Amino acid sequence: MKYSLSIILPFLNEINSLKKTLSILNKIKIEKEFLIICSAKLTKKKIKKEITSLKKKYKNFKCYNQIQPFVGGAIDLGLLKAKKKYIAIMASDLETNPYELNRMIKISLKNKNSIISADRWVKNQGLRVNDYGLIKYLANFIFQKLLKLFFNYKILDFTFAYRIYPKKALNNYKIKELRHGFALEMLLVPMKRGFNVITVPSKWKKRIEGQSSINLKSYFSYLKVLWKSL
Repeated sequence: MKYSLSIILPFLNEINSLKKTLSILNKIKIEKEFLIICSAKLTKKKIKKEITSLKKKYKNFKCYNQIQPFVGGAIDLGLLKAKKKYIAIMASDLETNPYELNRMIKISLKNKNSIISADRWVKNQGLRVNDYGLIKYLANFIFQKLLKLFFNYKILDFTFAYRIYPKKALNNYKIKELRHGFALEMLLVPMKRGFNVITVPSKWKKRIEGQSSINLKSYFSYLKVLWKSL
């Protein structure tokens, strides 16, 4: 089976970060499509015009206005539109390192029935992040330990939404938690279906463009997913 990849990139207005991300990803020599999921309400008109110009530059570049709210709503639409055999989810703001995707693809090629998940919690090294903040660090540490206690999986990072999935792992799947808890949901659902997860060390870097949409409700959304999964 020829390897092909749908790359889902939720997007608001971080146009310079998106351009850099696309420039890096376009150099990966595989069959791929870029699915840019914009916000109908929040993406500015002048930014949408720049998005239109990118369609001329990149082959298999598609842009959609998301229907449901929040980042989970954007990802859910991307899953619906994805046409390739594998699906990658990542950020368009450079918080997920686009240079790492090529390494993740190589691992996916050797493990075609597995989910390849980027992991910020490298064993014996702590959380690999840049400018994360002490409170967020401690909250993430406690929550990851809690998840490992409940599910007993050999995974250190359940909430980093930088992954490659075999498309069949997500067949007939519709995201229920639209806030940031979708990242946990999108790991637990295919694992319960019997799909293995291979983790790859990754480093998170704070965005330099735009503002994070994470708030208190986002954190509670993880607990909501956890509660429903028990």
